[in-house]
Amino acid sequence: MNAIGGYFGLDKTHGCFAIDGVAVNSARNALRYIIRAYSIKAMWVPYYTCPVVWDALRSENIDMHFYSINENLFPIIPSASKNAFVLANNYFGICGNNVQKLSHIYPNLIVDNAQAFYAPRVSFADFSSPRKFFGLPDGGIARCDAIVSENLQISVSWDRCLHLLKRADCGATAGYSDFVDNDEALIGRPVEYMSNLTKQMLGNIDYYGARKIRLQNFEYLHKHLGNINLLQIDMADTDVPMVYPFMTNDSGIRQRLIQNKIFVAKYWPGIEQECCQDSFELKLQNTLIPLPIDQRYDIHDMQRILEVIND
Repeated sequence: MNAIGGYFGLDKTHGCFAIDGVAVNSARNALRYIIRAYSIKAMWVPYYTCPVVWDALRSENIDMHFYSINENLFPIIPSASKNAFVLANNYFGICGNNVQKLSHIYPNLIVDNAQAFYAPRVSFADFSSPRKFFGLPDGGIARCDAIVSENLQISVSWDRCLHLLKRADCGATAGYSDFVDNDEALIGRPVEYMSNLTKQMLGNIDYYGARKIRLQNFEYLHKHLGNINLLQIDMADTDVPMVYPFMTNDSGIRQRLIQNKIFVAKYWPGIEQECCQDSFELKLQNTLIPLPIDQRYDIHDMQRILEVIND
């Protein structure tokens, strides 16, 4: 029974987020949900992916077969059978064309859309991570036609919002350690349904506006960096990028950006333990700089990024 009266909580939006799929507590657990729904035992997995994906597969006792990618970010899987379960990444949210091609080759394709929240479903199954696109404590979405029969608990996420609140009041640096703590708190969490708080926060987002800004910022950076970007970009009409993936041999750019409070991630520490030393995956790890393009920023911010890069 809901309480009536008393103190105010978070205001609810008049709109809502219609979740197309099963909402769970993280993207890695969305993958685990798909595995359980289809009783999957073995899977082809990319070397170039977040190692937490491997951890999720190991927790489900999946027999993993690793594969590499080429310079077009396309999987190289020479010995996979047609009916094999293949996990493929929609890298940086710009690989819609690759996903389309793969869906015609592998009927049991599972797409990791953690970096491609807006991507349409075109495969056997996929999963996404809304917290990589918006300010959320947790959450993941699995899209597939089967359901898990077990009774899952509903997650609780109020205690994982400190980094969001600190950033609003005190800035990004003040909340960074809390952000790291939140990431670590998600490790080993059981598969649960998405919390009521995260669902409510999803209902407050302007998805159309965020999409429009991301594309504008991406196009602006690509106009000025495309001719020196070592990564060839071939986007589908439906692609909405998470970042601008800038691949460069200028090893000083990353540090210059950070010194100017332009924070860029590095994808993905840990893969060097699995990859060959001369692999394209390690080249990406060492030379790729994911530039922020999201809805918090405008063209003036993109100009500031370019000034630092061209310094």
